[in-house]
Amino acid sequence: MGKSVLITGGAGFIGANFVRIALEQSDIERIVVLDKLTYAGSLDNLAGILDDSRVKFIRGDIADANTAHAAMTDMDWVVNFAAESHVDRSLSDASPFIRTNIEGVRIMLEIATETKPARFVQISTDEVYGSLAEGASDENAPLRPSSP
Repeated sequence: MGKSVLITGGAGFIGANFVRIALEQSDIERIVVLDKLTYAGSLDNLAGILDDSRVKFIRGDIADANTAHAAMTDMDWVVNFAAESHVDRSLSDASPFIRTNIEGVRIMLEIATETKPARFVQISTDEVYGSLAEGASDENAPLRPSSP
């Protein structure tokens, strides 16, 4: 039997491309895309994907425990792309970032302890490493976020 995968933030540019790649995998039987459809997500990014019978789209917020729980139930894997991602916006109002990037992730992790997916992958931004004069950071670099 194939795997069921929940992809949150799957209507964003990176998330939607991940959905396309996941659909190419022969062991994936069902994909649920949960997305709030904010400035970062658009159904246009899922053009052609939503016609696939293996894909179900749910418009919702990972910080809404009822919605997140319903989406995560019976999932083998969870890949969380859902995030507020434009750092400049956090400087003028950090509250949406705190709601999604902190509270939403906390809710998802708590639900995962109950629903027990085999894998939970948390996607993040390189912004947690702070500004770099040159080159790229890696996972061993110290965390130096420059915004909330």
